[in-house]
Amino acid sequence: MIFKNFHISRWGTHLTFIFSFLLTVPFLSSGQPAKGIYPIQNFSPADYKAGIQNIDFAQNRDMRMFVANNLCVLSFNGKEWERYNYKSGKKNRSLAFDESSNRLYVGAQGEFGYFEQDWQYVSLTSAVPVAHQGFDEVWDVFLVGKKVYFCTFQGIYVYNGATIEVLNHQDGLKRCFAVNGKLFAQTQHGALFEINGLQLSAVSGFSPLRGILAGMVVHHQGYLLFYNSGEVEYRTPIEERQPYTALTQALAGTYVNHVLMLSDRRLAIATQTAGLFLFDPQTQVLERITVDAGLATNACLRSYQDYEGNLWVGMQNGIALIHINSPMRLIGKAIDLQGSGYEGFETREGTYFTTSSGIYFLGQGREKSRFLKGTEGPAYGIEEIGGRLYAGHHRGLFLLENGQARQVAATDGIWAVKPLQSNPNYAIGGGYFGLYLFKINSQQLLEFIRPIEGFDLSSRFFEEDRQGRIWVSQYYKGLYRLSLSPDLQSVQSEPIAVDSLQLQNEQIVLARVEDQLYLATSIGLYRLDPETSTISNTRRFSEDIDQQPIYLIAQDQKNNVHLLYDNGVGFYDKVSQDNYQFQPSSLYQLRYHLNNDLLHASVHINQGILFSANEGFVHYTPEAEDRQRIQHPIITKQVYSVSRDQELRSISPFAPAPVASAEVGVDPGTKIIKFGIEAFQFSNLNDTKFRYILKGFDEHYSPWTNTTSKEYTNLKPGTYEFRAQARSYLGKTITSQPLKVTVTPPFYLSTFAKTLYLLLALTALLALFRFQKRRFQRKTHQLEQKQQMALQKEQQKLNQIEEEKQQALSRLKQEKVQSELQHVNNLLAASTMNLVVKNEFIDSIKQALQDLKQNGKWAEAKQSLERIVKEIDINLKLQEDWEQFEYHFDKVHGDFLTRLQQAYPDLSPNEQKLCTLLRLNLNTKEIANILSISQRGVEVARYRLRKKLELEKGQNLSKFILEY
Repeated sequence: MIFKNFHISRWGTHLTFIFSFLLTVPFLSSGQPAKGIYPIQNFSPADYKAGIQNIDFAQNRDMRMFVANNLCVLSFNGKEWERYNYKSGKKNRSLAFDESSNRLYVGAQGEFGYFEQDWQYVSLTSAVPVAHQGFDEVWDVFLVGKKVYFCTFQGIYVYNGATIEVLNHQDGLKRCFAVNGKLFAQTQHGALFEINGLQLSAVSGFSPLRGILAGMVVHHQGYLLFYNSGEVEYRTPIEERQPYTALTQALAGTYVNHVLMLSDRRLAIATQTAGLFLFDPQTQVLERITVDAGLATNACLRSYQDYEGNLWVGMQNGIALIHINSPMRLIGKAIDLQGSGYEGFETREGTYFTTSSGIYFLGQGREKSRFLKGTEGPAYGIEEIGGRLYAGHHRGLFLLENGQARQVAATDGIWAVKPLQSNPNYAIGGGYFGLYLFKINSQQLLEFIRPIEGFDLSSRFFEEDRQGRIWVSQYYKGLYRLSLSPDLQSVQSEPIAVDSLQLQNEQIVLARVEDQLYLATSIGLYRLDPETSTISNTRRFSEDIDQQPIYLIAQDQKNNVHLLYDNGVGFYDKVSQDNYQFQPSSLYQLRYHLNNDLLHASVHINQGILFSANEGFVHYTPEAEDRQRIQHPIITKQVYSVSRDQELRSISPFAPAPVASAEVGVDPGTKIIKFGIEAFQFSNLNDTKFRYILKGFDEHYSPWTNTTSKEYTNLKPGTYEFRAQARSYLGKTITSQPLKVTVTPPFYLSTFAKTLYLLLALTALLALFRFQKRRFQRKTHQLEQKQQMALQKEQQKLNQIEEEKQQALSRLKQEKVQSELQHVNNLLAASTMNLVVKNEFIDSIKQALQDLKQNGKWAEAKQSLERIVKEIDINLKLQEDWEQFEYHFDKVHGDFLTRLQQAYPDLSPNEQKLCTLLRLNLNTKEIANILSISQRGVEVARYRLRKKLELEKGQNLSKFILEY
């Protein structure tokens, strides 16, 4: 739950959240809202760390506030104080901000000038004519037209932007006043003059003033004059009178320092000893804000109203910020009201309050409340029944009338009592341990009957439906429907399932709005239909809240429906029937100040609504909410390089707020970047929260924090977008203009470097291309040469091969010729051998015939002839075989016979034949068969052949022939 122990700590320093009290006007009156005290924030010298005295104020449009402090010029952005021209030795007395030149003009002791740009100070005293340089304190600075008026008792120094001219009077001067665009000055003798350009003109019809003038404001056809003495005078050229006796009496003896007309035509009167007065000339309502009400001191020197309407008060010992336009007032100790508040109920006789300490009564026209004796202890809800008021209490029920309280029932604690609509003569009280039955007696007073049986749970929230059934929501135990027995003495309890809401031991608050029942739960607002006992989601009073936890819903007398929910506070303004418009509430600022134990809203007051607070009550008036107020901008005032101790971007404290997005460049060496922001949330009573995002680096906004700066480290080169958000006094989120952040890459990664790299790469590629081209050409040339040489070599080889082929062909031809020649020779040799054999054969025949002739007989002759014929046949056959044999043998063994014949010419043909057969590696038997001789004959032939070959003993004949 959000309503925890409440405290306010703002701007990192201790600021007391206090309130001023309405004194001279009745606190509560019929037809007027129940006014309390204004929210005030005090700033002590320890907070702003400068002098105690603060005399004047100025503001840069709707942003930064400036304060003339006795030791320096203070600057305040709503979060942090800064000091300038600190301890210069001259007290600062007056300020004025010029929006046209963005200058802050300053008046001090014997010095005046202006700040501009980033707090550069330019003194103007050197431009003062020598005869007028001996001035004392510059009490006021006014901007009229294009001139600046520095007002002293010695003279008025008029600066036109180039030169300074001096206005003075022989009688000397007192204070000067700006009234409705005109400047007035009082002389030491009391005469009143109007400053027209460079002239002092006496105000027509005005006699000398009665004393030292402290303030002057327009009023009707003339002016209201306020004197230091406290007297108030109304003057026109034809009339002088004292118009407001009560005001004059209140100011008597207070020593008035300053008078300011506020935007609502009220007058803020700062006094030396009596604090600050607020006076409305039209209604003559006078309010007084003093130390008792929370100011740090009653010595108020000057007041100033900022662009939001807040009232700043410079005091002798600090600064006060009074939220005079706030729709909230606090009711508590200022009227002697003690304890945590619960209920307030306004009647004609006065107002009754119930608190954790008891019951109090504030009579009409009274300044202080009165504790009602006998009501000690926690008191709760107040209800009107039968024309009388009754208050629930820890000890039972009390009757409230005539400013007194009387106990009418002594029971366990009763939260509240309500009339029973289904049986008007009875009422039911919801207590700590169930319900109680009361009867309205003949005197129209409630009379306690008895506890109602059948239900014993705490019944703080209960309502009756149209059927007379009682609905009770027990905060953490659920929802119950109770049916009363006919005698009203007992109930039948039925728990209502809320499983569909997915609630597990979480809060359920029952409330009646527009005569309908609603449930405020931890998951949103739901509507209860008593007839069907169904619970359904409703968008009627929650469409702007969604499914947030809702802690309270209440409807005031003007039908505004107020809600307090997890992330804010607001109300639905009833525009027309069934037409509500949601409005966020300033009460958001005090949500942690509300009673976090027994949160309650009181609607029985004439105007507005009371909320129970940890101390007393907060009175809230919805009609006083400023719905047209423009939110202050959030400004990224500075981008700072922490690592380089260098400011990358800053906004002048005197410049207007930027209206468009800006851009800042960051060098690659900047490792830590710090963003500083300003929000100017002067109306925010709480410590303003901030969150940040750097798009391109962060995925989501950072958590809410109090710090006004955000650091990022080691950002990569690229483009980012920085935004800041703050919570306004209404709880709304305000977003700054985007700031584009471009992190420049290092030179070696810059665009120029990349372009250079590209050019270098292109140059290198071009050079490489040219080199490769030349290399290719060279290699091509070399390759062509090699190929040429290879071709030449190949050609040579081809030529050589061709030559060898020609030689081979020639050789083959020669060999063929030789072969053919050899063949012819072989044929000749064979023919010759054949001739020899034939010759031998013929010779042998011849010899045989001769022998036959000489010795033969016929029979023998016949045999010899047959033998001769046979030998001829054999010879013919041998001759054919041999010729064939010799042909093949020569083919295979080349010149074997030639070499053999050459080596061994004595060999006979038969021996040559034997050699050829041995060359064929034939055995004896094979040789014998071929030669048609016996093996013995072969052996003999071999033996003869060995001898002719002259072989050694043991030398193999066949081997010799084979190897020959």
